Amino acid sequence: MAKLTAKDIMHPRASVPAKESGDGVVKRLTGYYPALPVVTDDMEVIGTVSEVDIFDAIREKRTVHEFSAESIMSCGHAEHKQNVCKSPITVISDTPINEIVDLMYDNDLSILPVVDGKRLIGMICRKNIINAMAEKGFWPEEDFQKRV
Repeated sequence: MAKLTAKDIMHPRASVPAKESGDGVVKRLTGYYPALPVVTDDMEVIGTVSEVDIFDAIREKRTVHEFSAESIMSCGHAEHKQNVCKSPITVISDTPINEIVDLMYDNDLSILPVVDGKRLIGMICRKNIINAMAEKGFWPEEDFQKRV
């Protein structure tokens, strides 16, 4: 793949505060993003909240008044779905796009927070990668020729 990195395709830091009410989480997820990073007051990433997490709450028969972002978030690791770990899956701004694709695919993630230390600086969703693919030069012709 091209030499793109996280900083080339990331969106500005859209996020959800950890204490955001269920109603607020639902409203934020009706927009462009299928998931959003969950952050502390200091913008430290502590997890992500997604449409799937909302579906889980619905299946558990919870109303929007019975959960917050931090109570339904996940960290991205499949083995920690119910017990959030201390190190959510994130990338740094220099992470190559092929590593981002692998992380998203291997962990079934719809977004990846981009951090500096633990502080959120942006996020990448699948659409960012698809949009980058649509741009001319994403796959150099010489790479294609080597494979055929």
